[in-house]
Amino acid sequence: MPLNKNTRLLFVLIAIIIAMGCFTAAMVPLYRVFCQHFGIAIPSVAVQSTAVVPTQVSNRTVTVRFTANTNTGVPIQFTPVAYNLKVHLGEPVFTAYQAENLSSKPINGIAIHMLYGMGGDPDIDITPYVELQQCFCFEQQHYPAQKTVRLPLYFTISPDLPEGVHTITFSYTLFEALPGDPRIKKKAP
Repeated sequence: MPLNKNTRLLFVLIAIIIAMGCFTAAMVPLYRVFCQHFGIAIPSVAVQSTAVVPTQVSNRTVTVRFTANTNTGVPIQFTPVAYNLKVHLGEPVFTAYQAENLSSKPINGIAIHMLYGMGGDPDIDITPYVELQQCFCFEQQHYPAQKTVRLPLYFTISPDLPEGVHTITFSYTLFEALPGDPRIKKKAP
């Protein structure tokens, strides 16, 4: 028995709704595969669920300080959201910096960072003990005129951090990006 026009329309609409539900459910895994394939950093919410985080969080804590500087003549007010945090080794840390373009023209910028440790061996390089999962450093950022941009920072400090180190400083300096700027990290193919 042939279906009338309204019944066929109902079945088509139900099929469309089911297809949209399946497509929606597949978006998160497809997004992760896409980002991993092209080397794109996954935003903070997804990073927390997919990042490799040490399974052991230590009882030991360190103070993490954040500083921000701008190169002379760059009209951007650059500041950390938090100036210092007390964190457990192995604990995921999510924070951010803010950059407000005070000028009437958009600016492309690049921030570079240095990591410093206080305490313990003065010759120790802290860099291998800090795992950056998401960082705006060494990547060109766009700062629209008269706007504030939030720059996320997500990291963990290894439980293997040498004894005696009690403070780690993230020191960022923001520069105006130049065409072909050698400071800009090249994306992995």
